[in-house]
Amino acid sequence: MGHPLLVRLAIGGAGLAGCLAILSGVARAADAADYGQRPIIVSSTMPVLAPNLSGTMTIPVKPERYLDGWERARRDDSADPRMQALIAPARGLSRDQQISYVQGAVFQRIHWRSDATEWGYHDYWASAAETLQHGYGDEEDRAIVKMQALRALGFPTRDLYLTMGRDKVDGPITVLIVRLGERYYVLDDTGGAPFTTDRRPEFSPMLTFGYGGFWIHGYPYVPGAPRNRTRVIVAAARSAFAAH
Repeated sequence: MGHPLLVRLAIGGAGLAGCLAILSGVARAADAADYGQRPIIVSSTMPVLAPNLSGTMTIPVKPERYLDGWERARRDDSADPRMQALIAPARGLSRDQQISYVQGAVFQRIHWRSDATEWGYHDYWASAAETLQHGYGDEEDRAIVKMQALRALGFPTRDLYLTMGRDKVDGPITVLIVRLGERYYVLDDTGGAPFTTDRRPEFSPMLTFGYGGFWIHGYPYVPGAPRNRTRVIVAAARSAFAAH
């Protein structure tokens, strides 16, 4: 077993509950009432593969509760006629123009509707084909359509990430993150222009799904940092991963 990574969670009740569920089987957690004072220990020997967004470092996990949804999300729907119609105007554009086009086109074409209303479930990740057929979806569904649209346009799957995070303005959000060269673009659910992670410091990634694995994000521990920061703080992660 490799060196354990010390993770301190200070992300609020809802975020804590989600992370504890995700870390089941690989984490030892304190009682929720004491989460601000006691650590969660995560052990891992897997290499870091996910992008270190917004100054974060990553720890691989297996998010059991999301695996069925991810299987639908990662499904290649490039051949679907509705997908072909969606991406047709973007075929001759540059890569950055394609990112902007997909962001706006999906927002216009897929109208927001909750999973409970559309599917009869509290939380359901629809495949891109399902969402395009219905014409409705929530922020996860729209992010999935964007991911598959860019895949159909030839973006490598290794550069496409579905990320749950927290925004200081909008609260919990799910976005598509696209790696283009050395930069990472965030396609959020507002329909606004994509932005690079360095232009939106108020966005804090928490959990990322990729074709190469799943990761939680953490920030290097800084001695003396306030305990009430709305972040996941990782102590000694760099040295622990470097050992493998």
